[in-house]
Amino acid sequence: MLSRGVQQPHAAVRRLGLCQLSLGHLDRAPAHFQGGRFVSETVTQRRKPARRCQTLVSSNAIREQHGKEAILCQRFKAHDAAITAVLVARDKGNKKEIITASLDKTLALWSLEEDEDGEYTCKPGAMQEVVRIHPEGAPVFSLAQDDWARGEVQHQIFCGKQSRDVVAWDPPADALHDAVVLNGHTGWVRALATQGRWLYSAGCNYLRQWDMARSVPRHVRQVKMDKGDILDVAVSPHHVYIAGANGSIRSWNVDKKGELTPAAARDKAHTDRVTAVVWHKNFLYSTSYSGSLKMWDGNTLELVAEVPAAHGGGRIHCAAAGPDGYLYTGGDDKLVRRWQPADLTPAASEALYSHHYPVRALSAGPSEVLVSADAKGEVCMWTL
Repeated sequence: MLSRGVQQPHAAVRRLGLCQLSLGHLDRAPAHFQGGRFVSETVTQRRKPARRCQTLVSSNAIREQHGKEAILCQRFKAHDAAITAVLVARDKGNKKEIITASLDKTLALWSLEEDEDGEYTCKPGAMQEVVRIHPEGAPVFSLAQDDWARGEVQHQIFCGKQSRDVVAWDPPADALHDAVVLNGHTGWVRALATQGRWLYSAGCNYLRQWDMARSVPRHVRQVKMDKGDILDVAVSPHHVYIAGANGSIRSWNVDKKGELTPAAARDKAHTDRVTAVVWHKNFLYSTSYSGSLKMWDGNTLELVAEVPAAHGGGRIHCAAAGPDGYLYTGGDDKLVRRWQPADLTPAASEALYSHHYPVRALSAGPSEVLVSADAKGEVCMWTL
């Protein structure tokens, strides 16, 4: 029995032993220009498309998009409370690894390996829990992976906790790394991000920068937002961006030595708290409790495009850039929606149906995996 909103897989997919496809469709009102910028308005349509090909109108150009469906590979109950953070730790070779954190104050590592035929299936129990720990000072609110190779210490997972510190984890160890504790934060560590040798952590209204060239990252500098908590951090090779609970977005230039100098800022980027920021190919994307999705020039933070009610007017909690080139968002409408990053038009195969509760966290791997997690502790793994 399929859950509500999940479509029956195509016969070809069933032959491969893969699981349910998730399709959605939005019928958009005509796009138009307003105030010198492109505005995309969307209206939810209940009918499912008869074909996998549809025509999208963006600005004054008509483009035909051939949508590639997302495959729901696994859905499982990971925690007994809302998911606070999720991370695709491995997305290559014959194994997929996912890390989840929750308000139930646990942190878990999950693994999915290929079967004998070299395929990933939705067979019950295919996603295995490798280890579950109960970190002191939990819950964990943010996760980031250190991919900067520097000798023996590689691929640590940094965990930002309610106890106002960041602790490293070397999964599948059954405890956090007591020797790597980054403290000095003034509030819950809600956001973490890594870029090259630099780790950024946000607690309250302070952004702290750490040098990961040492086995224990060294605090090198911090910047302060005037007011309001920092809810998310995004990084590019030359910039760091923060999302503010007061609706603002701010950025700093990062030089080769890691020096931070103030760059563009938008005090009224959104009318409510900015829940997520994502940098992708010279553009910054932001989501908000106001329900809007916006696209900004990565250097000037000039508004390029927006969708005022991206999730039917409900709150948007998270966003991620997928390995397939699409932008993904999750919200109170229980959907994961995907967008063309060039102009924020909905992708031809747009909404991913599977969750029964608001989608709270998203993470994408470099190869094919997208993971979504919701307010009741359920996790979905999609292959794109």
